[in-house]
Amino acid sequence: MSNILHHLYTASEAEELFGKKYFYRQRIYRLAANKKIIAFNRKENTVYLGTHIVQAFLKELELRIQYKFPEIDINSIRVFYDTVKGKRIVIDGLLGRSISANTDEETEEDLLKKIASIIEWISSEAAITKEADTKRHDSYIVSNTKLKKNNSITEVLPEEILWVRLDTGIVQGVEVKSYILVSLPTLAQFVGVRTDNLVQWISNTTFSDFILSAHYKQIRSTENSVPWKKGVMSGYTPFIPFELLPEILIALRQSRNTPEYPEKAQMLYDLAKNTLQAVGIAISGDKNKAAEELARVGLGLGLTAADQIIGIFKQYESREFQVQTTKEFQSKIKALKMDYATTIGTLTLGITRRWPSQWKALGVSKRLPKTITTSSREVMRQLSPSDGVGMTFGEKHFTKDPKIAEAVTTGKQGKEFYERLKKVGLLD
Repeated sequence: MSNILHHLYTASEAEELFGKKYFYRQRIYRLAANKKIIAFNRKENTVYLGTHIVQAFLKELELRIQYKFPEIDINSIRVFYDTVKGKRIVIDGLLGRSISANTDEETEEDLLKKIASIIEWISSEAAITKEADTKRHDSYIVSNTKLKKNNSITEVLPEEILWVRLDTGIVQGVEVKSYILVSLPTLAQFVGVRTDNLVQWISNTTFSDFILSAHYKQIRSTENSVPWKKGVMSGYTPFIPFELLPEILIALRQSRNTPEYPEKAQMLYDLAKNTLQAVGIAISGDKNKAAEELARVGLGLGLTAADQIIGIFKQYESREFQVQTTKEFQSKIKALKMDYATTIGTLTLGITRRWPSQWKALGVSKRLPKTITTSSREVMRQLSPSDGVGMTFGEKHFTKDPKIAEAVTTGKQGKEFYERLKKVGLLD
C-alpha cells in the first residue's frame, strides 16, 4: 500500500493530505488530547503519525456505525482509507454494497447519512427487484486510477495478502513473469469469498494450469528452499502468479462467487493492473517493446515518439535544466503576484507526497552535506531523482498554464514515466 501513512505530519499537513473536511485539524487535536492519537515533537512542532490519525478516525466511525445502526453486523463490513485513489473513506460489504466519502468535500455525518439511505433503499421491495435485475446485466467496470506511489509489486500488495518472491521465472514448468506468487486463501479473505469456493472455482478454469502449492511451514521458514508442487495439493497452500490477478478478479466477478467486499476487489484490481502496466515492460526485458509502450503511454504528456521521449527525459533529469526551469517557475509566480512558498509547497506535496520541509529533514536524517539540505530540490536530486523530474514537469506545466491541479497531474505522470524508462535501462 502507499506509504504516505507512515510519515509524521502536523495537524494542518494531515488535514491537507488526507482530506480537509473529514480529517479537520480540530478533531485531530481532540483525539490527541483524549490519548487516541500519539503526539510527537519535531523541531518545536507537534506532529502525528499518519497511520495513527487514520486508524483513530476509522475506529470512531466504526463505533458510531455500531451505535447508530445496531442492525448492521460491524464484523461483516470493512472500513478503510483508500490509499490508491486517495482522500476517500470506504465502507465495503455493506449489505452487499460499498459506499464512500470524499474526505475533501464530505464529513463523517455525510457518510452516516449515506448508510441510512442505503438501509432505507434496501428495505424497499422494488429496490431489491431492481438490484437483482441489474446484477444479471452489469459488467465489471475497471477504473483508470493511477498508482500514487511506487510501482514495486511487493510495495503494492496489501498487508493482508501473503505473497512469496521467487528467484526464478519458471517453477515446475509454470512461468511466473513477475517472480511473485500470491496466496489464494489470503486473496479470498481479502475480497470476501470462501477459500474453498475460490480454490475450487479456479481449479475448474484455465487458471488451474498456473497454480503452485507449498506447505505453509516451509514458506515461513525462509532458511529452507520451498519445494513447490504444481496444482492444488491437500495440506498445501495454493498460490497463483501475481500477473494473473486482474484476469482472475474479472472472471471471479462474472462467476457465481461474487466478492462480499466489491470495493476491496476493485481496489486490488486497480493496484495489480496499474502495477503490471508499469513493470510489464521491465519484465519482458525487450527494450524495443519498452520504447513502443512508452511511446503509447507518453501521449498523456504530449509525446509521440519513443526517441523523443527518451531525449526529453534525459534533458529533464539534468540538474542544469531543472535549475533553469525552477527559475522560470519563480518568475511566473512573481508575475502572477502569488505566494511562492504556498504554491511550491502545494506542488511539491501533490507530486512527491512530501512537503519541502520534509525533504530537507530527510536530507538531514541521511546526513547529506549542509550545502544540499538547505534545498528540498537538491535533496530530491540526491535521494529520489524521479521526484526531481516530476517537479520539473509540474513547474514547466505551471509556467505555460498556471493551474496547480493540472500541474500536479502532469508532474505525477512525468515522474511515473521516468521511473519506467529507468527500470528498462533506456536512460542508461
